[in-house]
Amino acid sequence: MYLSHKIALCPTPNQVEYFKRACGTARRVWNWALAEWNKQYAEGRKPNAMALKKQFNAIKYSEFAVA
Repeated sequence: MYLSHKIALCPTPNQVEYFKRACGTARRVWNWALAEWNKQYAEGRKPNAMALKKQFNAIKYSEFAVA
């Protein structure tokens, strides 16, 4: 027997806008990390998630600043 919970979300317009921004941010970070991972791997280095996280945190305010 499968047990599950179904929860309906009824976000306000402000919450909808926030959800869209959060998804866009997550997508941008994921794509940056994937490209950086592939670049480092192609150079013969061994990338790892924590190193990429530190690298992203170091550049996020300068390269990805909101206009």
